[in-house]
Amino acid sequence: MADETGQTDDRARLSEHEHNVEIVLGQLVTRSGFGRLSGSTLAHIDMAGRFLAGALDPASAAAAQTSDACPWAPLVGRIGAVALRAVSPATADQHRETLLALLELWSGTPMADPAVRLRRGRVAASVTAARDEHGAAVAIGGADAEWVARKNPELSFLDRAFGQGDPPALGRVVGVTDAPLGWGTADQLTRLIALVRAKGPAPWDRKAVDLLAGKTGLSRATASVALCGFLGHPNARGGKPTPQARKTLKVTLGDLEDAWFRDMEGHTDEDRLELLADVLPQDPEKLWAPGGLSEVALRLAQAWQQRFGTKAVAPLSTIQAAEKVAPNVTGAQLCEWLADPGAVPLLTKDLDSWLESDDTPRYKNQKCVPAAETLQLRNLIEAVLLGLRWSYEELPAGDPVREGAPAAYDLLLRRLAHPGLLLPACLFDVGTQGLDAITDRFGTVPYRGPSELTVDYVDDGLTVASLVEHQRLASLFFRPSAYGVDARTERLAEVVDASRDSRHAFERVRLLRGKGAEAMAHRIRSGALPEGAYEADPSASAPSLVEEVAGRLDVPPDSAALYLQLLTLADPTDRNVRTWNRWTPARLRKAADPLVARDLVMRHEHRGAGRKIFLPGLWTQGPPPQETWKTDLKTAAEAEDTHTPFIWRPLPDRFTQAWHHAQKQPPTPPA
Repeated sequence: MADETGQTDDRARLSEHEHNVEIVLGQLVTRSGFGRLSGSTLAHIDMAGRFLAGALDPASAAAAQTSDACPWAPLVGRIGAVALRAVSPATADQHRETLLALLELWSGTPMADPAVRLRRGRVAASVTAARDEHGAAVAIGGADAEWVARKNPELSFLDRAFGQGDPPALGRVVGVTDAPLGWGTADQLTRLIALVRAKGPAPWDRKAVDLLAGKTGLSRATASVALCGFLGHPNARGGKPTPQARKTLKVTLGDLEDAWFRDMEGHTDEDRLELLADVLPQDPEKLWAPGGLSEVALRLAQAWQQRFGTKAVAPLSTIQAAEKVAPNVTGAQLCEWLADPGAVPLLTKDLDSWLESDDTPRYKNQKCVPAAETLQLRNLIEAVLLGLRWSYEELPAGDPVREGAPAAYDLLLRRLAHPGLLLPACLFDVGTQGLDAITDRFGTVPYRGPSELTVDYVDDGLTVASLVEHQRLASLFFRPSAYGVDARTERLAEVVDASRDSRHAFERVRLLRGKGAEAMAHRIRSGALPEGAYEADPSASAPSLVEEVAGRLDVPPDSAALYLQLLTLADPTDRNVRTWNRWTPARLRKAADPLVARDLVMRHEHRGAGRKIFLPGLWTQGPPPQETWKTDLKTAAEAEDTHTPFIWRPLPDRFTQAWHHAQKQPPTPPA
């Protein structure tokens, strides 16, 4: 009677946690095709464990089957994934108690005994439990015995072999695989449970996040949640840490959503379980020791590499610097696109687009490409464009993001050369001319799409323009493949330049096809810079010019290089100059002294400038504060070459132009 009473008390205690099981196992096991859990998963695990241990006969096991237990069979051999969540600081306390109750229950079953031979599988079941001299088999979740007898459904099952022979089958076996136990023996589970209850969750260590991200190429957001056992979609039930946990991890829900699409989209529950199953240290107490989470990171990195390989890994400093380069794209995403462009589908496959039948013009991609991919295409064009210039100017030679940028640029140009790609250009204000303003510029040849149109368009081969009577704004689209071929480009450019519509892609294509972007890509590919050097350091990128300036001004080479940077660059802060030139603060001060002595520059405390050295003369308030002389330089340089904006010219050219302009019109103090 005492044993029976003890079992009753245990089951009552477990029942207190049943309502949380669906949440705590979210994204580790998925329940599909059945209603919401009503509270029998822990009881079902208890039943299966007792049956496989021989403490329950087949009839009793069959009678205990229910249709509302989740399909927990994938956890067999992989209970370490559940243990990782239980020990994580990202897990809510009430959920941690449910996880610990589950682990405590599990530790007393054959599933926690590495000597027991277990298998997982699928079966067209005719019974839910069977035992003979060779072993035992039991159905896992989703059906009661009566329903199985009538329907013969395909269910998950778990079996145990007693010897060399196969256990009895519950019906026609659809598939079966061994489920050897990795981490999660009864001793390990018992010790971990005691440690968590005595010490609380394992301490968080951001160094482990950096370690995992660095070895796999995962974003830091994904690395953070992976080390906590949360790899599901952040908006799915049970798939995200709590707000307090996100504060601990220093990630936002937006970070997690972006990271999921970048790192985890397409991966299954099985993938997640396999990744997390064996990452905990053999001795659970190491989790509370210094470096304990780093050991988890190393084991998880190895599991990721074995299963998925390694993404192109950008230095953490590069990812952080990339955060504000391109709007709507994270730093990690931009670095991945540039460092490994061959792995980006939109850079490696042509995309067709056309105009649809509708009362208003709409833009649609081929084969109903998801909206996320359509948005990604627009973001990709802008990101590769801005990323090329940023990586060329601000990253050192040898950085994987900088080295990969020219390949991303080349691939994007190939996609833009596809005749079937149609991009939005701008909205054209036709004024009082009405439709004549459109046909005078773009002709009268009608546009033909894949379906009948309710809105008429004209098509001159480059530009497609809507024809809507009495509508002041006409929608213009263009084919990048026809850009720059003939005078049609100039006609469209005039309209785009006069438009205030900032949504167009025309300017981005114009810059991508321009001499400046081509020259920057060429400079990176040429390997002209020594490893670790920056293009913004004229001593590395334009050494002969530095020598000329030093001789003309009678100053040391360091001073000549600094003067060229102050003349040319938009934001030569002390920190930036030290980074580009690899100088110490003392070397920077020493380089500035001869320039100050000759009144070529002046020292000044200017709040928010990040520097104390300016060209003489007036300056703007910023941000960042900048000498107005540079505006004159830009105007003069672009007057000589109207096709290439000054900031899109290679830095050696800009340094040279700035030096020549300074000789003609030197920066001087205001009168």
